[in-house]
Formats: sequence, structure tokens, C-alpha cells
Amino acid sequence: MPVIFGLREHSTPLTESADLMVTGGRESEGISLRTVEVAGDKSVTHRAVMSALLPGAPSALSVRNANSGGAVRALLPALHALGIRIEAVDGTYTVTRGVPPVPQGIRPHPTVTRWPDAPYLQTEGSSAAARLLIGTLAGLGTSAVVDGDDVLRHRPMEWVVEPLVELGAEIDYLGEPGRLPVLLRGGVRRPGTVRLTVGSAQARSAVLLAAAAARLPVTVAHPVRSRDHTERMLAAFGAALTEEAGHVAYTGSPYTVAPVIDVPADPSLAAYPAAAHLFHGVGELRVPGVCLNPTRLGFFEVLRRAGADITYHDPATGSSGEPVGTVVVRGGLGQVGSVRVDEPELLHALIDEVPLLAAVAASLPGTSWIGCAEELRFKETDRLTTTARMIEAFGGSAEVRGDGLVVRGGTSLRAGRVAAFEDHRIAMAAASLASALPGRTTIVGGACYRTSFPEFAEVQRAVGVRIVEAANDD
Repeated sequence: MPVIFGLREHSTPLTESADLMVTGGRESEGISLRTVEVAGDKSVTHRAVMSALLPGAPSALSVRNANSGGAVRALLPALHALGIRIEAVDGTYTVTRGVPPVPQGIRPHPTVTRWPDAPYLQTEGSSAAARLLIGTLAGLGTSAVVDGDDVLRHRPMEWVVEPLVELGAEIDYLGEPGRLPVLLRGGVRRPGTVRLTVGSAQARSAVLLAAAAARLPVTVAHPVRSRDHTERMLAAFGAALTEEAGHVAYTGSPYTVAPVIDVPADPSLAAYPAAAHLFHGVGELRVPGVCLNPTRLGFFEVLRRAGADITYHDPATGSSGEPVGTVVVRGGLGQVGSVRVDEPELLHALIDEVPLLAAVAASLPGTSWIGCAEELRFKETDRLTTTARMIEAFGGSAEVRGDGLVVRGGTSLRAGRVAAFEDHRIAMAAASLASALPGRTTIVGGACYRTSFPEFAEVQRAVGVRIVEAANDD
């Protein structure tokens, strides 16, 4: 039976506040070749589902191999409130336009006493859902309130709002300036060039989606090349875009949204079984169908530079415009040295994997540096600080310094009790590192991994990690 997201959710055996219990060591050490599959890319899924809003989108759009994590599901009730229904069957989202809207309940806000008479769109904790939705609706000229949960209400939105206002959009902050909730009253209406002050792919994508929705010629100047899924998807639809150093331009040309979009496997998710395999260092691991977009391969590239045996095979191009292939990991960390990230573009190519890279670095000899990471202070947590605290909980040495992290290897790491800080990336990084340590580790609240990777525990078990969920006793 199909699941209609936003009306009825998957049932889960435990809440996302449950703990993860990881026992060190690897099951079935004698297996020399393992193949595991990971879920569809979260970023591509967001953009594929959002494309149903664009002019000329088909009345029914199929998004295959869609990511079903909480960050994607957070977008779907907002689309229901706009008259778009999403059904899930066997990993495929069927996105249907023109159905009766399903209003969302308004979340109380300390300073908003009277809400505008406009559709209320709640995106929970997903910054991608909120920012891409603001951009797309600004392009369509759709009046709506975009809001989030209490955590997302404290994350910056001016990165998106200010360039859209430069293009003529009318957007008001209903609460704190620069934060959600926002009211969209009028759409972008004038072509031009906007200059982004941050390297955020969400900010650049919001502007490009606004331009595409309005068929408006726009040039976006950006300080750092970061993930370019929006550009690739629009180009796959036939939109005319040009790129040069520091700029991407959309000409305002027509395009046609494809009726079927295949989502490649998420490289950020493939990083976790890859890390677990490297910690144990036996045999070969293959992860097929992974998005090999260079703006997403930073985790693998940094470890390759440091000496890890990681290669890419079976190259192809998917319907979303993304390069795909198989990630192959051989051996372990025995010949791998400390890691260093100094270039902004490289940092953005692994921005979601920084906690995991830090966990690997704690197991390597020497001192590692992960820099250019100021943006991590504005994630679900201050991810520089929570990553350092996670490493320290294992007995490692990590220090926040300026815009990055210093991780000193060579210390004796130990199993124990580690907080996830309600941050899915911290939880999964901690569980991966715990698999390499003797004894049992409890990641408190670790089941928050479902935000991006509902299959995480299952995939890690396929790699030999001994991991289970347990009710939180707190």
C-alpha cells in the first residue's frame, strides 16, 4: 500500500531519541568482498521533488530511488499544503500536482500573534527544504509563509532572502530579522546579477530555482564552488546555463521537467560504510550507483591523498544529470597519514562528512587539520564544537581553532558513552568510530540518524559492524 507522506508516516520501532549500541570488532572477518547499497542522495531528492513546482512540470512526476530520511520528509507536508501530493511505493515517490491542499497546523511563535492569510508551510528542521522552497516560491510569485522548528528558526536565512529581494521579491521576516518564519508577498521580477556572501549551495540553488521558476535571466556570483546539483538538474531539463570561475548564469530559456528522475546513491551516506571498512582493513568493499559529482567527493579525495586505496569504477551519467559509478575501498588505514583540508572548495565537497573525517583522523598518526569550516557553526548544531566533543568523549584530542578543527592522532581511543547532540552526522560518525574500538559504546540519542539515513544501522551491519538500537533510559 502506498504511503502518502504528510498524511501518514512510516512506523518506526523506536523513536529518534533512542540510543545506538555499538560493540567493537567486526562480524564475519573472513569475508573478503562485500557489496552494500546506500539510499538515494538527499540533496538530489530535494531538488527532484521540488521540480514538481516548476512551470511545465508533468502532472505526475516519478522520483526513483528517493531518499526517505526525515530531512526530505520535512518538505513533503509543505508541498501538500500547496496542492501537491507525494506517494511512496518501493523507493519511488510519485508526485502529483493539482490535488486539494492539505493545510498544516501553525507552530506557535513567541513574537507572531497574528499570522498572515497565506498558506503556512512548515519545514521542521530541514534547512534545505526551507531555503529551496523560499527560492522556488519567490520565482513563482506564490504568497506563503515558510517556517521551521525551533532549531531551524535560529539558523540564518538572509543568505537566501537578500539576493531574492535584490531581484525584486517581496519577503518579510515575521519574527527575528534574518530568521524564519518569513512571508513571501511578491516574486522576483527583474533580471540581474546577485553576489552571494557565502559558499552555501542552498543559497545559490534558491536563487537559481527562483530564476528558473520565473524564466528570468539571472547571474549568480559566488565565492566558492560547492555542490552543483541544481545546475546539473536544470541543464538535464534543457535549461541554458553557463558557468565560469565564480559565476553561474541562467539565460531565462525554456526547459521541460522530466517525468522520471532517477536519484543516484548518496556519496555522503556511502562514506559511512567506507569508513567502517577502513577501520577494519580487511578485503574489499564496493558501493554501486553512487553520485560521483566532484563537488561531493571530498571525503574520499582527502583520504586518497593521505594514502587510502579508494577508486571509482563503472562511470555513467544518470537522468538527473549526475555522474554515477561504484566506489571501491580496499584495505585499511595502515598506510594512511594525517589529513589536511585547507581549500574552501574541498571543504564544501565534504561539508556533511566533517564529523566522520574527524573521527577517522583521530585514528591516524600525526596532527590533522580541517579548515575553512566556519559554515559548520550554523548546522543542526555548532558542528565544529560538537565534533570536537564527540572525539574527546572517545578519549581523543580535538580542538576548535578559528574556522576549523585540529585533531591529534596517536592517543588511545576507548569505548564509552558518547552524546549525539541530536545531530545525525555526529551520531553516525560516532557509531562508525566505535566499531573499531574494543568494548561497547553507547551513542546517546544516536537514532537521530534517521534524519538523513534511515538504513544506516542496516548498512553498517552489512559491513560487519555490530550495532543495535536500544530504548533511551534518560
